[in-house]
Amino acid sequence: MTGTIDIIIRVLMYALLLTCVWLFLGRYLIRFIREKNKGYRFKGRPSGKPDNKFTAHIRLLIRITTGKTGRDSVFYFLFLSICLFSVSFTVTTGLFGISIFFILMSSLIGLLPYIYLRFRLKSLQLAGSYEAENLLSELTSMYKISDFNMASAIDKTIETIKDSPLSKKALFILSVKIKDYKDREELQSAVNFFVSIFGTEWATLAGMSIFESIASGTNVSVSLDDILSNLKQIKSSIEKDKRANYEAFTMVKFVIPIIYVLSVFTCVKYFGFTLGKFFYYQFNTGLGVKFFIAIVVLSVISFWSMYILSKPKFDF
Repeated sequence: MTGTIDIIIRVLMYALLLTCVWLFLGRYLIRFIREKNKGYRFKGRPSGKPDNKFTAHIRLLIRITTGKTGRDSVFYFLFLSICLFSVSFTVTTGLFGISIFFILMSSLIGLLPYIYLRFRLKSLQLAGSYEAENLLSELTSMYKISDFNMASAIDKTIETIKDSPLSKKALFILSVKIKDYKDREELQSAVNFFVSIFGTEWATLAGMSIFESIASGTNVSVSLDDILSNLKQIKSSIEKDKRANYEAFTMVKFVIPIIYVLSVFTCVKYFGFTLGKFFYYQFNTGLGVKFFIAIVVLSVISFWSMYILSKPKFDF
C-alpha cells in the first residue's frame, strides 16, 4: 500500500511540475512557435505548393472529423502528439526507469490524437452510411425536378433532406466548392472530398455520377436510380448482420470485466493469495504494472474494434 501511495504522490508531483511549467512558459512557447510557423509558411514555402501525402492525409482527417480548415491544424496536431509522448515518457521514466515496454506505451499515447481521428472518422462514416437511401432518394428526386441540373439538385436537396446530418453537411461543402471550381481537377477534388466523408462504394458511384453530370452535362438519372435500387435490395441482409454483430458485442462487453474479476478470485481461492497481496503484486511491482497497463490497452482496443464491427457499414 505504501508503494502505491508513493507512486500516486510522485505522479501528482510530476503533473504539478508540468502544469506549473506550462502556466509560466506555455503562452511564450506558443507565441514563439506561431511566429516561426508563420515565417515558414510565408518565406520558406512556395505559394500554392501542395501538401505531401502525410500532411494531406492528416489535414483531411482533421477537416472531416472536426471541421477545422486552418493551415495550422496539422502543426497543432503534431505538436499535441509530441507533447503527449514527451510527457508520458518523462513520467514513466521517472517512476519506473527506461524500458522498451514504457517506450512503446509512450509511443501509443503519442499516437492517441491520430487514433482518435481515425476512430471518429470510422464512427462518422458508419453513421453516415445509413443515410444512403434517404440521401440518394432525395437527390434523385431533386435532380429530376431540376431538369437534370445537378448543381441545382444539390442545393434543393440541402434544403429538403431530413434526419441526415452528415449528408446535409457533405452536400453543403460540395455545393460551395462546385460553385467556384475552375477546372476538372478542382471539381474532382471536391467530389473526392464528398466521397471520403462517407467512405463507401455507393458514395463512390454517386460521386462519379455527380462529377459526370456537372463536368459534361450528362443525364445520370438512370445511374442514380440503379444505385438506389441496389441499396434497397441489400437493406434486409445488412439489418440481419447488424443484429447478429450487436449480440456478439454485448457478450464481449460483459465478458472482459468478468474475466479480470475471476482472475482475482482464482488467485485468492486456489493460489493462497490475499486481496492485499494480489493488489500489491499488481500495482507495486514493475511487472504487475506492465501487465495491468497491457490489459487496459488491449481491452480498450477490443471495445473500439467490437464497436466498429458490431454495426456493419451500409454498403454493397
